Amino acid sequence: MRTLTAFLLPLFLAACSGIPLMSMPKLIALQGNLLDANPAEFMVAIQADSRLTPPPGSSPVLHLDVKPKEEGSFPRIQKMLKMQENDWSPALMGLKPAGKGRKWFIYAFTPESAEELRKVQAQFRAIKAQNKGGSLQLGIAQENVAAKNPELGNTKWESWLQVSRKDGFFELWSGTLGELVAQGQPR
Repeated sequence: MRTLTAFLLPLFLAACSGIPLMSMPKLIALQGNLLDANPAEFMVAIQADSRLTPPPGSSPVLHLDVKPKEEGSFPRIQKMLKMQENDWSPALMGLKPAGKGRKWFIYAFTPESAEELRKVQAQFRAIKAQNKGGSLQLGIAQENVAAKNPELGNTKWESWLQVSRKDGFFELWSGTLGELVAQGQPR
């Protein structure tokens, strides 16, 4: 898709607050990289206060929305791909051990979500081969992982992303738990 250019990370890019400047080139390249990525290597890492206990079964969700430039040129693709918790390991490139009072929460696609992403990637390649344009919007919702404990509201929250193992993780967003929860609220 030549014109697959619209790129949004609604939760993280709200007014570009908390996004490290060094991460911007990787965010810009993310739309193309994701559609060629190995789903088994895509991961989200969250570093938060060690007192945080996410609700059982909670995890980040990747929102994908591929819209045709011209209505009807291909069916719109909308997916919500759930992730599941994995263990932190020193082998995860780009993630240093969490400091005192901090903890890593590592998430990867569930097997069902990984398979669904493979299907979307195949659809994307077919659309691209037909020279049909469109836009891709991405979002990673993680507010359901955050406990809404008032005593943790001012604690630091860092979100990191890995699209491929060889590139490792890069910092996606940094702020407080309270800011994250506020960004996830309806406006």
